Amino acid sequence: MINRIKRKIPNILSTNGHIWTSKLMSYVNSGVPIPEGIIKNYKHSQIKFELNLETEEKCIYCETYITHQYPGDVEHIIPKSIYPRLTFTWNNLSFVCYKCNNNKRATLDKLCKLLNPYKDCIDDHLKAYGPIIFQINDSKRGEITLKEIDLNRKELIERRVESLKNLQNLIDKYNRESVLGLKQILKNEIIEFSKSDKEFSMCNTQFLKENGII
Repeated sequence: MINRIKRKIPNILSTNGHIWTSKLMSYVNSGVPIPEGIIKNYKHSQIKFELNLETEEKCIYCETYITHQYPGDVEHIIPKSIYPRLTFTWNNLSFVCYKCNNNKRATLDKLCKLLNPYKDCIDDHLKAYGPIIFQINDSKRGEITLKEIDLNRKELIERRVESLKNLQNLIDKYNRESVLGLKQILKNEIIEFSKSDKEFSMCNTQFLKENGII
């Protein structure tokens, strides 16, 4: 998990968000079942497109690429089932993979909230040690985020290990290279692993720091 910056609200949501919210809440307050045509508006293609750009096609929690194999879910950071008024609030929407979304469900502990990549400094709560992510400084919010979303599930660890192996191989090649021009090219390729658009950039960045490269 890394920090993210919110993009400008898409036109479809700035124009219609308050209308959709008013209609939604009228059903919520009356206790009448909400028509699917209203509740699903947050999945509008324009909204999803902007969220896709905002997260660089990665899940905001586990950092896996989403759209390569799965269209991805529009996520409500604060669950819409608990706070329906936030269903169409731009700052409450993001992009996640199926497994993280399914693990998170309607989790909300007001005294110990899950980490929000847009508001919380992730480095104050979580740190990568190789392919494993731990909470730091006894962070309860880091711990509950790790456990509820299961950020160290088996398939994630396996994929992080593969990413770190590829990175290590590149570092080894860099260390063996004697041609300065090629050495600089290899270093640039290595640094690319730490960029925010790369899978598992949190683990990669920490690995590069430990190797004294960045």
